[in-house]
Amino acid sequence: MDKEDRISYLPRNVIDRIFELLPVEDAARTSILSTKWRYIWAALPNLVLDNLFCNKLASRSGYIFEQTIDKILLQHVGDIVTFDLDMSGLELSLCPDIDRWILYATRNSVKKLKLNMTEYRTSKVPSYIFNCPTLTKLKLFNCVVKLPKSFLGFQKLTTLFLQKVTFESTTKICVINVPLLVKLSLINCNGTQYLNIVSVGLKYLHFCESRCNLDLNCFMNCKQLTCLYLEVDNYSMPAERITLEKLLISFATLEVLTLCSFELELLSAGAVRKGLPFTLNCLYHLELAVNFKEIGQIYYAFELIQSSAKLSKLDIWVYDSCDTAEAILKCIDTPITFLDQQLNTLKDVAMHYFKGSKTELFFIKLLLARTPSLVRMNIDPYGSLEDWNIAIELMRFPRASPKAELFYLTNVDKNLQAVD
Repeated sequence: MDKEDRISYLPRNVIDRIFELLPVEDAARTSILSTKWRYIWAALPNLVLDNLFCNKLASRSGYIFEQTIDKILLQHVGDIVTFDLDMSGLELSLCPDIDRWILYATRNSVKKLKLNMTEYRTSKVPSYIFNCPTLTKLKLFNCVVKLPKSFLGFQKLTTLFLQKVTFESTTKICVINVPLLVKLSLINCNGTQYLNIVSVGLKYLHFCESRCNLDLNCFMNCKQLTCLYLEVDNYSMPAERITLEKLLISFATLEVLTLCSFELELLSAGAVRKGLPFTLNCLYHLELAVNFKEIGQIYYAFELIQSSAKLSKLDIWVYDSCDTAEAILKCIDTPITFLDQQLNTLKDVAMHYFKGSKTELFFIKLLLARTPSLVRMNIDPYGSLEDWNIAIELMRFPRASPKAELFYLTNVDKNLQAVD
């Protein structure tokens, strides 16, 4: 019988990778295997204290939760590359040690820091984070941030993700200089009107449903932006329409664009039909939430599609729809008004939350007739819509592409059913 300990003699980088895939608790148990294994887990560069781990400890007692994490940090050897602490959902009493844990991570050259604080109390992020020069990725959830007056920015940060984060009000705009920032996500945040984030190398911007006005002007110099996701419903009109339009004009490298129904309404309010003041020459994926009750949004959606010379993938989310808007029904009798050119690069189209209204059917019919390059179109019906008469009508629409397949997703088993 071969008794050779092959695992122990694996290259150290392989052993480290195996430990990274283990929960912290299991990694710590390896210390009893032999003297050779005693300190391997303590030198792991990535400390991931996920929600499952924290909940398990907290269910026993708050004291055990604190003491266990204290021991993990006390026994740790070397720098910390990743520190991930997920306390979401925990009903903990005030825990002063959290600040100390974060201080420990920032003093040990942490590069990737993720904090998901409990939703049951307001947690302030300690100022140590903003004095950490080694951070490259920062993700914060469910917390309050007060930027120190001396804070100028993160010099090495490449990714900043903030969700349900509240910035405390200040008397003046806080300029945050992040010269290496590539990805910025602000999801359901408050107080972002007090920020001016400066990063000329930004490539990815996701701004979703914040309850305040982010100053879009601070992104005007982001000439390398390739992905833009805007899902905000509280712009001030018409000033923000002009700013939003200027943004789209300045983003010559944009490849992926997502706009919600409110942004379409905002942009279409001042749009001149049959021509936009910009073209999206690099765009290959367009995602739009369209209110099919509003003729302006339908027009603008088609204008965006036509202004994207390399468009390959199109996702349409039906925000709202009905068959009672007579003005719209009259307009769709003249389809040339909406789409008067062939879409020669579009291959993949999907319509989500499809409700089966005449305006939606018109939209689909027009795309099928004007897209000779189309390969696949998916129709995802909303709720309990299982009207096969609509599916049959869709199947009968003429198609410019001989390769185009039309798929109708039923609500019985959610399996794709071809209606070709």
